[in-house]
Amino acid sequence: MKKALKWIIGILCTLVVLVVGVLATAFYVFHTDWFQDELKERVVEQLTEKLDTRIELDRIGIDLMTFDAKIQGLSVEDRQQRKMLQLDHLQVDFNVLNYLMHKEIYVREATVRGLEANLLQESPDSAANFQFVIDAFKRDKKHNEKVDSLKHKPKLTFKVKKVTLESIKVRFNDKRAHLGRFVYKSGGNGRDVAEINELRAQWVSKSKKGPVDNTLRVKVIDMHDTKQGKKLTIDSLCFTTDNHKQRVNVGKPKHGAFDAGHLNVVAQMYLNIEHLEKDSFVAVVTNGQAIDRGSGLDVHKLNLRVAGNKRSLHLSNVTVALANTVLKFDDADVQLPSKKEGRRLSYSTSMITGRTQLRDISKPFAPVLAKFTLPLNLQTRMSGDADGMQFRSVTVYTDDKQLTIHAGGSISGLKDKYKLHVHFNVSRMTAFGGSKEKIINQFTVKKFMMKQLHNLGRIDYTGYFDVVWKRETFVGKLNTAVGGLNFQFSLDEKNKYLTGTAVTDSLELGKAMDMPELGKVAAKADFMFDISKPRTALMRKRLGGKLPIGRVDAQVNEASYRFVKTHNTEVHIESNGAVAEGRVNMRGRYIDVVCSFSFTNTNDMKSPV
Repeated sequence: MKKALKWIIGILCTLVVLVVGVLATAFYVFHTDWFQDELKERVVEQLTEKLDTRIELDRIGIDLMTFDAKIQGLSVEDRQQRKMLQLDHLQVDFNVLNYLMHKEIYVREATVRGLEANLLQESPDSAANFQFVIDAFKRDKKHNEKVDSLKHKPKLTFKVKKVTLESIKVRFNDKRAHLGRFVYKSGGNGRDVAEINELRAQWVSKSKKGPVDNTLRVKVIDMHDTKQGKKLTIDSLCFTTDNHKQRVNVGKPKHGAFDAGHLNVVAQMYLNIEHLEKDSFVAVVTNGQAIDRGSGLDVHKLNLRVAGNKRSLHLSNVTVALANTVLKFDDADVQLPSKKEGRRLSYSTSMITGRTQLRDISKPFAPVLAKFTLPLNLQTRMSGDADGMQFRSVTVYTDDKQLTIHAGGSISGLKDKYKLHVHFNVSRMTAFGGSKEKIINQFTVKKFMMKQLHNLGRIDYTGYFDVVWKRETFVGKLNTAVGGLNFQFSLDEKNKYLTGTAVTDSLELGKAMDMPELGKVAAKADFMFDISKPRTALMRKRLGGKLPIGRVDAQVNEASYRFVKTHNTEVHIESNGAVAEGRVNMRGRYIDVVCSFSFTNTNDMKSPV
């Protein structure tokens, strides 16, 4: 019995030794370069047969001790023999026991380095050069689904501890993207951390002026989980555009520097993602900053909360701050566009309140406001779409309330400067004290008739104005301390003329002009002035003087000078920039009176002769 037992034990030991030896030999052979080269050749052969294209692979490495899988030097061509995919290094470290015991694919670490993909699609109706890869694996998937549908499939889970991507380049037609480095780590208690370094993207968009090159660069994007949600930091984001045309403000000093075809925006911001699902999200933006280096538009701070889905966005607690401007509003709703669902972009806000110095927008939009430092308070409601904007309940006022404006208006034709139309109705404007002079002194232009403006006293105005391409029109009624005046005038920016009409039933012109002998006037006047700087500069150089250049034709229905009252009087004034000469023709029942006058300064008129 003992001999039989020893014999059995001997056989078992021999078998164990043989099995261990076989396994050790197999383990050794599996890790030899010869075996892994054979494995590589087999993989290349199967992929080549499956995809029907050229596949190259430098090396496959599989380590049964650490369960690492490595691929080096993978190259795949498309069906036109163009290099479609190049991969320098791929390594995956996974836990096999988790898969065998729990049906869980647990990747401890995955690294991809030196990936370059060239993807092409000549037209929307043609197949992309990578479509054959999708089709090849799609057919197998459908076949496997039919087989597996007859069996009970356990639920498979997938977890990743760490992912590293380095030197990733992707091209799709004229779009290019480059990723310097991306690292994702799954932290304890579900606290994930992700960081992106040196992200670049380039693409070409179309505009009415032609193609526009767009470039986006981001130095760092950092994301980590907190108790409040996901914190996202974007540092040194740079967005540029180049339409390869001359900048819109070249040779046009009145034009602002902002040009959508030549943007150079640098920005950074902090986001707290409170909620993130497939179809919805909630995020809070804090301390956002952005400056367009080309135009000088500088947003010092942007704070807001945004909740959104595929159809709409809801903004709340919005604050936008420039150097001397702060705008705030509580809520705004944005409908996102969708051609498929027939939606157009539209938006509306609650009451926007703020305080501004208009010089903040002088360089990008209006150089004439460069010295406009007078603080203005404002409020309005805004709505609109891709083609236009509407402003309701507009109120603008100075701190001392000596200037107040109540208005409403709209802007249409935003996509075409030739169709652009700005229209505003001013329901009431009031200016008194020194507010009129303060406002005009904010502009870097020559001041004419400032003393006469002061003499008008308090001004109340109602009316409207329209701005279309190279033309501005102002219409309204003025009530002043010296009488009322209806007016309409237009600025012809194309031909550089100011034209208009003024009508009054009772205006104390003598008080306005510091001529006490001149009484009330009821009249209608048509005027035209030359506002061309080259033409006026040439005339003034030739003749000297600082007067406007133009003419005034007036029909005076009633006027008085000292003790003389006149009716049906015609007045004509012509100014060449140095001397203004006037002619008065008073028609009476029995006799006509004709006189003339002249002046070289609006503050120092000569007496009639």
